[in-house]
Amino acid sequence: MFAKTFMLLLALAIPPTIQETPIIAEIIQVCNVYDDKDLNTAIGEVFAGAYVEILQDYSAKVYKIYAQSEGLVGWVLACCLKIAPETPTDKSAVHPKQLESFVNSQNFVSKTNFLLLTDINRQKIHVFTVAGATWNHKKSFDCSTGLNISPTTRGTFIISERGPWFYSERLASGAKFWMRFNDQYLIHSIPMDKNQKPLPGENAVGQKLSNGCIRLLLPDAKWLYENIPDGSVIVII
Repeated sequence: MFAKTFMLLLALAIPPTIQETPIIAEIIQVCNVYDDKDLNTAIGEVFAGAYVEILQDYSAKVYKIYAQSEGLVGWVLACCLKIAPETPTDKSAVHPKQLESFVNSQNFVSKTNFLLLTDINRQKIHVFTVAGATWNHKKSFDCSTGLNISPTTRGTFIISERGPWFYSERLASGAKFWMRFNDQYLIHSIPMDKNQKPLPGENAVGQKLSNGCIRLLLPDAKWLYENIPDGSVIVII
């Protein structure tokens, strides 16, 4: 008993290791930066050798980037970028009390009694419920976020729409229990064929696999769908 108590106190003494995990790319040729994904109006340029953060992609053909040195946020052609490969999922555990400490230190506010935190580094979704002004950890699920060439958008979003099933002829895949958090970006089950059967080789989570959506195993996606109401905040870091 003493040993378990000591280890718990030791774990809680370590600051939370939740941190942002931006995707970095190298500019490999001088390129224009445009104001939208249709590349209508150039707003600046970035030179070869610069490093930028990948914020979003559009069909892996154009990318929204943040070039800190130039102070630019805009869209560039994929041919201008060398995107860093995926790194292994961080398997280290974060104690629920550390999760609570982190979330409550950020002063997150949700319109509902629920808050979701997606840790891309660990490929986890954490669920919190509020009591008074304090967020308490309720559940955690393994998930799969976007590959570096098709990243999940990071930031703070609101669950705004949902449905029990969708299928895309263009992508030749669908999923159950989807919830929208940012335009075309969804939380949903693992990918399925038009007969609602898991696609071969796509029935796992725990590492970056998707085109930007957040995937969960079917029971976990169902739980979120049935318990997390629209208006709930999801924080993706």
